[in-house]
Amino acid sequence: MSSDLTSRIHKERAGLVMIPLLVLQIVLLSLQIEGSSGTLLIKTWVMATQSPIVSLSESIRGGVRHVWSNYIWMVGARKENEQLRQTVHRLMLRNRFYDEAVQENERLRRLMALSDSMNFETIGARVVGRTPSFLSNVLYIDRGSKDGVTVNAPVISGDGVIGRTALVSGYQSQVQLITNPDASIGAMLESSRSAGVLKGTGDPLLDLNYIGNTEQIAIGDVVLSSGLDGIFPKGLLIGKVVDSRKGKGVFRIIKVKPYMDLIHIEEVGVLLGKPGMG
Repeated sequence: MSSDLTSRIHKERAGLVMIPLLVLQIVLLSLQIEGSSGTLLIKTWVMATQSPIVSLSESIRGGVRHVWSNYIWMVGARKENEQLRQTVHRLMLRNRFYDEAVQENERLRRLMALSDSMNFETIGARVVGRTPSFLSNVLYIDRGSKDGVTVNAPVISGDGVIGRTALVSGYQSQVQLITNPDASIGAMLESSRSAGVLKGTGDPLLDLNYIGNTEQIAIGDVVLSSGLDGIFPKGLLIGKVVDSRKGKGVFRIIKVKPYMDLIHIEEVGVLLGKPGMG
């Protein structure tokens, strides 16, 4: 009995040894077996096993690359957009300064042309202040007695008469506008040469007084300084007639609109010395 058992044990051990050898032989044979496409089966199996792993790896790498490239692009785009915004802002400011310079040059050109047509010296000035209430009709300029400015000096622009200096200090003057209720100017109609007195009302329109009812005054007639007030020289533009009708007495009711936009004055000219009577 013991010899049979021993023999069976040896056979089982031999069988166990043969199984790995058979598996190894199958593997070795598979390495040499080709598929229908001519590719070794082992390579096909390996590729089939690796394919999902490779695909997943590529997907992850592609996703990371896409996110990174988009992030970099967005950061660059934001930076470029900010630079473009700053450039546009600078160009807008530059254009604004250019437009302001062009407008100021045009105003000064008209003022110089008017000054050159008169026989006395004119000094330029900038408006540096206004009183809080528009109805006070007063503004301040950056020229004073140190520049030769005196009280009652005519103040003009390229578009016409603005007013006169009421108070003068060393480097600044207060200007009473022609719309001020206390202001009055010797005036005449360009068409008929009829003379009267132009009076401020505190409102944008002026009253032209002492023109007879018999006068034919048309809307749009030009009103000039007459020179008879001893302050403003003769022939300066003041405004135009916007209303004319017969009054209850002997004088017409005439409303005049100043040529100059008195609300948006920026530069003026001050006439120095005593103007001629014309």
